[in-house]
Amino acid sequence: MLAGPCVTTPAALAAPSPRSHAPRSAPLGAARRRHPGARQAAARTFALGAAGVLAAGCGGGGSRGGGLAAAAVTSAAPSAVTSAGAAPATSAVAAPPSGAALAAGWAADVERRRLAYLEFCVTPPAGSSEGVYQQVARLTLGRGPLDRRPIDASIDVMARRPDTADFGATSLVRLYGLHAQHPLVPADVRDRIRDALVGFKYWIDQPGRDDMCYWSENHAIMFASCEYLAGTFFPSATFTNDGLSGDEHRRLGLARVRRWLAQRLRTGLVEWNSPVYYAHTLSPLLNLVDLAPDPDVAAQAAMVVDLLLFDVARFSCRGSMGATAGRAYEEYKLSGRPGSMGDVIEVVWGSRGGFSSRSSTGGVPFATSRYRVPHALLAIGHDPNPRVERARVGLAPAEGPAAGVGLTDLDDGLYWWSQGAYFHPDTIALTHRMLTTWGLWGRPEFGQIAPLRHVPPALLPGLASTLSPLSEGSVLGPVHLVGWRAPEALLTSAQSYRPGQVGFQQHAWQATLGLDACVFTTAPATMGRDGPGEWTGSASLPRVVQVENAAVILYNPGGLVRTLFPGATHAWFPRAAFDEVVERNGWVFGRKDDGYVALWSARPLAWAQLGPYADKEVFATGHRNAWACRVGRRADDGDFADFMDAVLQGPIALAGDLDGGPSDPLEVTWAAPGVGTLIVPWRGEPLRDAAVVPQAGFPRHDGPSGRQAWLAPALELEQDGLRLRHDVATSTRTGDGL
Repeated sequence: MLAGPCVTTPAALAAPSPRSHAPRSAPLGAARRRHPGARQAAARTFALGAAGVLAAGCGGGGSRGGGLAAAAVTSAAPSAVTSAGAAPATSAVAAPPSGAALAAGWAADVERRRLAYLEFCVTPPAGSSEGVYQQVARLTLGRGPLDRRPIDASIDVMARRPDTADFGATSLVRLYGLHAQHPLVPADVRDRIRDALVGFKYWIDQPGRDDMCYWSENHAIMFASCEYLAGTFFPSATFTNDGLSGDEHRRLGLARVRRWLAQRLRTGLVEWNSPVYYAHTLSPLLNLVDLAPDPDVAAQAAMVVDLLLFDVARFSCRGSMGATAGRAYEEYKLSGRPGSMGDVIEVVWGSRGGFSSRSSTGGVPFATSRYRVPHALLAIGHDPNPRVERARVGLAPAEGPAAGVGLTDLDDGLYWWSQGAYFHPDTIALTHRMLTTWGLWGRPEFGQIAPLRHVPPALLPGLASTLSPLSEGSVLGPVHLVGWRAPEALLTSAQSYRPGQVGFQQHAWQATLGLDACVFTTAPATMGRDGPGEWTGSASLPRVVQVENAAVILYNPGGLVRTLFPGATHAWFPRAAFDEVVERNGWVFGRKDDGYVALWSARPLAWAQLGPYADKEVFATGHRNAWACRVGRRADDGDFADFMDAVLQGPIALAGDLDGGPSDPLEVTWAAPGVGTLIVPWRGEPLRDAAVVPQAGFPRHDGPSGRQAWLAPALELEQDGLRLRHDVATSTRTGDGL
């Protein structure tokens, strides 16, 4: 089901997004518009096609479409409620002394907050509606009465099969698998859930019409796990959608579950650090941990949960998972409060100061699971020392065959689709075959690329190469990540990630000092909330080079992108979220408690004066621009005045014409305080004190807690003497706290 923001029209691409906070130095709508020739028309086709697939086929983060909205019947988000054992969100996280002696205390705090969260879930405000996951919380605590309305709504959505119907299926699998025989569950409710699971369509090649997305990373594991577990629950039943037995569906789902787990354990979660979709990936994984009858599946699912929480531990600050991300909608970027992992973060580390959602997609499954957080991950999240992290996620199509992911098999094609590689030159012919084989050309999300149906497949790679900024801009991997994190501040970025290409939902970099105190830049576009839009994605992805707690960000889109999108870059810098904001000599400085951030633009900056972004957005006209960011903290940089003086004393200079063309030189030289002299060109190797700064070839993980080589089958982490080890080959997970 496609409605509202799910549908992208040619008018949405051609016209600037409505804005109410002019004046600007040059309005976004004043960007150059050339008469669209054949190349521009084809470019629009690719832009609209990629945007349509990403928007319509990926669930909207639990906030749109008939699927989740009807299935959840969720209550309005209440004010945050303080949890037992939580540290105030307005002060720096006070880390306890390191070592195993305090690990038991951390684990006890987690257990206390877990129970406090479940109590929060089952005590909603009078008159509020409830969601399915609230019923799971009620059954876990034995606290009736059961509200059957959200259960009935989810069943109705599953019958209609709109996008996100699998969200409801995943919640019902959990309710049934954990509590089918609970005395609070009426027999007719239990039978209705059974009938819904037996009648559902679980994969793209099974019969029946639908509007469901099967292929994004989170959807793929939801469908696979639901089919596997439903078949496990009802092995001898005839599944009414296709006539197969439950055991046959168990085997089909199991094969896809094992494939998905193996790929993520080798190459990571391709929707990296997503503040939207990590919870939607977590919930089916926890279903596998708790309900899978195959020990290797349960163990490997727990390993992927470990990896997901490892990302959260490394790339969060003061309760906010405000980091570079593979997929993030604007509302999840402008503040850490809506983040889907918020209640999980509060339960595990107590760093948000309270709970937020009583039917959380991540929070309730986590709080009702037998999964326990390894003590090493607790210690990483509590680490009081600055950390520099590097990581690599995802494959380039050319690397796929050597890593066991080919370019001709339809199942391999679904992996590439999960990475957004629909129209990459190496995968577009496979996409054409997938759409034809599965009869998907008529689906709304592929409507904009319907003309490609009649293009000979042999010509498609050349067309995709010609339109590379669009055909490759949606591809999520490979990405090389750098993060600097201290309790007071976080700076993360994707290194030299697809510079100049259109970023549909990717988030290239961010500085975070708290739930609302965050800073980042984009090149605003015109395609709405699902991206690329005002804050979702970026009309042109920047080249970001980060060294420790300093980053240089360059924007230089090519001619094709310049014809499609406005000529501007802008930064999110919400004044009211900071304790102090100071402008000096072309820099904007912010302080939140003992954390600091500094932002510089080569072009003159102006604050938005009216509308929703007044005193939150600073913007600069022109396609080409250079930005720089440095974060710090009192413990390392002295007081705020000292920090500002140190930044201002470090010369920063731009080489190149900001009004030049895409091939003209563009380079920043910056004596970044405490880091060294950075030289960052648009093309070529960046330098730090004359030494090359690597931009690729990272290991899977590399940081204070350990290093894992790329594609290595084992992971070993150690923090404060607490260990975690994964041996994927034997499906063995060992360590402190397990």
